[in-house]
Amino acid sequence: MPTAAAKTETALVTKDELVELADWERKYADAKKKVSTAEKELEFRRQQLAEKVLGVKSKDELKALSPEQVSKRFAKRFEAGDWKPERGAPEFQFEKSSSGRYPAWRKLFVEELGETAAARIAAETPLTYSYRVEVIPA
Repeated sequence: MPTAAAKTETALVTKDELVELADWERKYADAKKKVSTAEKELEFRRQQLAEKVLGVKSKDELKALSPEQVSKRFAKRFEAGDWKPERGAPEFQFEKSSSGRYPAWRKLFVEELGETAAARIAAETPLTYSYRVEVIPA
């Protein structure tokens, strides 16, 4: 009776697949870099508009405003003549894109004082908001 020797095949990693993978790693890194640059540029321009229109001085000040407060400031400063759109400029508005409580210390706090104390503090932490600008085409 012949013995059935288990023959294992060795997987071959080819030069072509490694070169292709290296190419995709490079493409991915380039794309992430472009996204990061675009995000920074977009954030700068959003903040620039918020400073003009809403009168905020910092990103943190904008993040602390609720959507209702943003809407009221938008209208109040427009009515007061603090800003106006150029003739022919499209309409725009600030829209909430996300909100939540983000205490950076939460993990350390849980380790020191427990989950319930951290949950109570998180519930008492003011909401912060993020906004995007919706430009309404004419």
